[in-house]
Amino acid sequence: MTTTRIRPCGEAALMLDCADLSAAVELARRVEQRCPEAVDVVAGARTVLVTARDATALPALRGRLEELLARDTRAAPAERPPGGTHDSGHHDGGRVRDVVLDVRYDGPDLSEVADLAELSTDALIRRHQAITWRAAFGGFAPGFFYLVDERDLTGDGTVSRGDRAATGANGGRAPAGGRPPERLPVVPRLGAPRPRVPAGSVGLADRFCAVYPGASPGGWRLIGTTDAPLWDPDRPEPALLAPGDRVRFRSVHPQGGSR
Repeated sequence: MTTTRIRPCGEAALMLDCADLSAAVELARRVEQRCPEAVDVVAGARTVLVTARDATALPALRGRLEELLARDTRAAPAERPPGGTHDSGHHDGGRVRDVVLDVRYDGPDLSEVADLAELSTDALIRRHQAITWRAAFGGFAPGFFYLVDERDLTGDGTVSRGDRAATGANGGRAPAGGRPPERLPVVPRLGAPRPRVPAGSVGLADRFCAVYPGASPGGWRLIGTTDAPLWDPDRPEPALLAPGDRVRFRSVHPQGGSR
């Protein structure tokens, strides 16, 4: 594992700087499993924020993290699962959930994104649906998750062995014939953010995909809309998604019904 820097963050937290997204997601999983001194663990694109109970618990937490990082540095790569998110603990006691979101591909930026990708709109829609996305980390607003192509969470750009059994023609990873789906290109953000993006908007920015859980300003390029409630404070689990969840998008006609 690449050397990770530990630095203080406020009175009772530590920030871990990681090499990349895959390393951050993997490290957050390990901290959750092995550091009882941590009361909250939040992964970011290249960081992990670990919070202790209070300032007095911080030295013990730092010692535990240093021990964990030293052990991971000594561990052989074969001892660590590729990608690191395939047994993330969340929602249902540690099993990764598969979430399907029905989408109307009616976003105002759909044609422009297709042009940027040098694809027809239909080809872009097919490619977006074929990818298995992973909820890597949350941010920006309650219920907002940064989704990444699952292959970005493996060290070699391939699907992990533990997930190949779930692969199928409609599973988003390897269509019939064994060829993996084509990747989406990096999509730049809008030059100026929109003052208001409707709730349920499906957007692309950089290498991420996301669904806006509520109406808000936003600079992502919008390709569709879903009616799925990403955030509902009245639910036992307010957020529909959790870190590690697999997400697939399914096209539906504007009047409803799968396409």
